[in-house]
Amino acid sequence: MVIFPLRYGDYEADLVPQIGGGLAAFRWQGRDVMRAATHSAVAALDPLGLAMFPMVPWSNRVAHGRFSFGEHRVALPRNMGGHPHAIHGHGWQQPWTVAKTSSASALLVYDHVPDAWPWAYRAELGYALTDTGLETRLTVENQSDAPMPAGLGLHPYFVRTPQMQLHAQLDGWWETDADIMPTVHSAVTARTGWSSRLHGDRTTDTAFTGWDGTAYLAWPETGLSLMMTASQAARWLVIYAPVDESIACVEPVTHPTDAFNQPGSPGIRILHPGERAALSARFQASWC
Repeated sequence: MVIFPLRYGDYEADLVPQIGGGLAAFRWQGRDVMRAATHSAVAALDPLGLAMFPMVPWSNRVAHGRFSFGEHRVALPRNMGGHPHAIHGHGWQQPWTVAKTSSASALLVYDHVPDAWPWAYRAELGYALTDTGLETRLTVENQSDAPMPAGLGLHPYFVRTPQMQLHAQLDGWWETDADIMPTVHSAVTARTGWSSRLHGDRTTDTAFTGWDGTAYLAWPETGLSLMMTASQAARWLVIYAPVDESIACVEPVTHPTDAFNQPGSPGIRILHPGERAALSARFQASWC
């Protein structure tokens, strides 16, 4: 397994392109900002054990892997063990190619050949360390000869400590059923504190709406904090905090869960041949 180290100032990142184009580690002043991958996770090529991986050409779940678009009746394979839905797209489970690299940046590429997903596309993922942190840019380009629906997301993992905090401007969330599929939307007014969703007595696995593109995370036990800022395309934020694990995921995404099957396909871009969609995010660490 080849690990590509990026270094700039106080920031370090370790890329593992063969494992879904993901990050094995992201550090600031020698401290892990995201949950670092273990040696066993890297050896097993397990993207679920990484610090972060990309989601393309959709994020979160497609109900039972089924949706319709134009003349296509798409039937995607269930791609995560016994999970009943298609989840997180293709890129996180495929090796990516290193197109460019330097001491502080890299560009990764994944080319998809039509299969159950009947469109060809190219995904590119740029990582760059700068004075202001880790810059990421994920794009998808329709390389087929017909329109293609698409969505994007990033899936960072963080260590969840007892005092971990999360602040973000959100206007509501999608209630879910037993299969974690959206049912009804619950609205809130001007609420920014969401730390309780990280520490409840049951798992949080929820798509939140009305995000302004900024989320602040803090770990008072260590004094570390993180500002995550996403581009305008990301107006949904997924929070995943399994009750029986010491992790939390705060994911910038361009659409809610099962958007292909929701009325109006919220957040889904219809890309004509040669068109692109993009999602950018910055992760900047500091002391609380």
